[in-house]
Amino acid sequence: TKTPPSKAQTIADVLGEVPIFAALTGDEREELASHMRVRHFARDEVIFHRDDPAGHFFAIVAGTVKLTAHDDGGREVAIAILRGGDVFGELELFDDIPRSVTVTAITETQALALDRRDFFDVLERHPRAMRLMLTSLARTIRDTARRIEDLVFLDLPSRVAKALLDLRTAHGENGEIHLTQDDIAAFVGATRASVNRVLSDLEQQGIVGIGRRHIELKDLPRLQRQVRS
Repeated sequence: TKTPPSKAQTIADVLGEVPIFAALTGDEREELASHMRVRHFARDEVIFHRDDPAGHFFAIVAGTVKLTAHDDGGREVAIAILRGGDVFGELELFDDIPRSVTVTAITETQALALDRRDFFDVLERHPRAMRLMLTSLARTIRDTARRIEDLVFLDLPSRVAKALLDLRTAHGENGEIHLTQDDIAAFVGATRASVNRVLSDLEQQGIVGIGRRHIELKDLPRLQRQVRS
């Protein structure tokens, strides 16, 4: 069943803010929007689990999600933190394999969901969307490779400082990162206790301020100097 025309127009307007669909014409976005469904997720709600069947592609309208995997000991490792305008769930659609990560809403999140069949219909009929999707996938691979390099070559204080800088560049608002210390720990591949010690040291130096669910970056030049390769 297609989305009603009035709602499709609203969704089409939102798609204009999603990079991989921005190159489509207004009519093309409206046609795509007619096949999309608006999904709402509560804070800490799992959107899908690793090994779930892959059936939909998602574009985030508002909110924040994390992509995670777990090591053999059950420890959570964050693969990426995504916000409005970002997309997820596309990788497994290309080879029809189960989900490779778990995706959880960090905050209340609104996303647009597109069925696998409609997803490929759009890519096949609109080469511009296909090129942008490939660019997005290439960026994801580069970011993952960079994260692996950080885990191998940087000590924990450097990883924490670099993660804060990277997250601010990608998603920071007014010098604040709205993540918990557990989220940061998962992102840098360490325990919460060890990350807490690093953050407490940065706070004592006046480089960051620590809130309940956010971290304020107070002194970016000094934070950048904490990254030692």
